[in-house]
Amino acid sequence: MQLQLFMSANPVIRGRRKANQVQSQAWDLWNQPSEPEREMALMFLDIRNFTPLAGQFRPADVLHLVGKLLSTFQRLVRNNHGRIIETTGDGFYAAFGFNGDISTAVDEAVRAGSAIKRQLSVLNNSNETQPGRRIEVGIGIHVGKVATGKIHLNGYDHLLVMGHAVNIAARLQSATKQLNNNFVISSDAFRLLTKQPSDYGSANIDLKGVADALEVRMIGEKYAA
Repeated sequence: MQLQLFMSANPVIRGRRKANQVQSQAWDLWNQPSEPEREMALMFLDIRNFTPLAGQFRPADVLHLVGKLLSTFQRLVRNNHGRIIETTGDGFYAAFGFNGDISTAVDEAVRAGSAIKRQLSVLNNSNETQPGRRIEVGIGIHVGKVATGKIHLNGYDHLLVMGHAVNIAARLQSATKQLNNNFVISSDAFRLLTKQPSDYGSANIDLKGVADALEVRMIGEKYAA
């Protein structure tokens, strides 16, 4: 018993135990079970002109507005069997296809994006935004093979979806600016739609980090400003 008390009181022993705990936690952080790669539909969304919009409101009002928007977006994504993987101050990244085939996943991603645009139209016609200040978004969708898994941070498991297709979806969302269309989808994803829109535009664009020009379909509307 005396030996046990002595060892537990020894600062060197305590330091080693703490180091071992930290090392174990670091190992747990990355050594999470991964799932097989799968084909998924990836969506990126960004709130347009967020910086000037934020300048028109008090910080508390901006927080309330963004919280309301992201809460609404999340509900519409979930209603279409998608999951938001990551959020930023003015947007999010979501994945579709955890259950079902890839064609269904693309259908659900496009339905979610269309529902978000309709909901924004309702919001812009309400009195929750300043007169003359519309809230607009840019949406990009692509399909491809990704790896999924979890990472343990701050006591919680966080879902990860990673792959080159994710980067392309993000680039497509950024390309909505140069194409002046708020909803851009790759031709690979467009071909998988069970019911393709009849009114759309086409373009071939160069994307950073992508070797060849990518064919896309523009299925949204031009920006108001």
